[in-house]
Amino acid sequence: MDTLSVPKCVVITGCSSGFGRVTALYLAQHGWQVFATVRRETDRDDLLAEAQDLGCRERLAVLLCDITWEEQVREMAAVLMGAVPRLNALVNNAGAAFPAPLEILPLDALRAQLEINVVGQLAVTQALLPLLKSARGTIINVSSDSGRVVFPIAGAYHMSKFALEAMSDALRIELAPFGVRVVVLEPGASLTAIWATSRQRALAGMIGIDASAYAPLIGAVDQAADRRARAGFPPRAFAETVLKILNSHHPRVRYAIPWQTGALIAIRRLLPDAGWDWFVRRALKWQ
Repeated sequence: MDTLSVPKCVVITGCSSGFGRVTALYLAQHGWQVFATVRRETDRDDLLAEAQDLGCRERLAVLLCDITWEEQVREMAAVLMGAVPRLNALVNNAGAAFPAPLEILPLDALRAQLEINVVGQLAVTQALLPLLKSARGTIINVSSDSGRVVFPIAGAYHMSKFALEAMSDALRIELAPFGVRVVVLEPGASLTAIWATSRQRALAGMIGIDASAYAPLIGAVDQAADRRARAGFPPRAFAETVLKILNSHHPRVRYAIPWQTGALIAIRRLLPDAGWDWFVRRALKWQ
C-alpha cells in the first residue's frame, strides 16, 4: 500500500464528553485514524453511534481505558502496538476537577486529582512513546488557563494543571532529540459540563464536612464559573486548534484559546502577586 494513502493516527484520551468527544469526531471527519479512550461501555456505544451518523465510523476506534489504572493503560498500549506501526499524535485530554477550599479538601480528593490530571497523563505518554518516536510525532497536553492563573476554591485543579505545564516543559526538552514535539493547549472557559460535574463530585466527597465559613466564597465562585461557562467558546474551536497544531510543521509551544484567555494570562504575568490577590478578592467580594 502506498504510504501516502495511510491515514495519520492519533490517540485522544477522555472522549466521553466535552473537548475529547468533539475532537475525536472532528479529526475522524478530517481523515485521521482516531483511537479515542473512554471509561464506560455506554460512552463507547454513544460515541460510535454519533460517528456512524456523521459518516466517519470507519476512522474511529474507541478503547476502554481509565488512565489512572496502570494495567488498563498497558493493555491499551499493547492493542495499539498490535494495530499500528507508529503514532503521529497523542492528545492527553482526560481530566477532572475537585473544587473545594484547600483547608477542608479531603486528601483523597487531592490524590485523585493529581492521579487523573498528572500521573495518568504521564502513564499514557510513557506507554505510547515508542510509537510516537517511530513517527516523530506530536504530544498535545491539554492544560488550561488554570495552569497559569489561580483562583480560590479550584486550588487542587490549579495544582494539577501547574504540574502538567511543568511536565510538558521537561518532556519538550527531553524528547527533542527524538523528533517528538510537545505542545501545551490552554483553553479557557467553554460550553462544557465540567464545572457542573465538578460541583456534584465535590458535594459528594464532602458529606459531613463543615464548609459554612467558606459559603460566601463558594457561592461567588460558583456564580462566576457559571457566567464564564455561558460566555465560553464552543468546543469545536478547541478541535479546530488541535487540527491546526497537528498540521503545523513548527507548532508553537503553547496555544491559549480563545484570545481572551491569552490576555488573562498576560495580565496575570504583569501584575504583582499582591495586586492580583486584591483584584480576585474584590471581584469575589471576599474581603
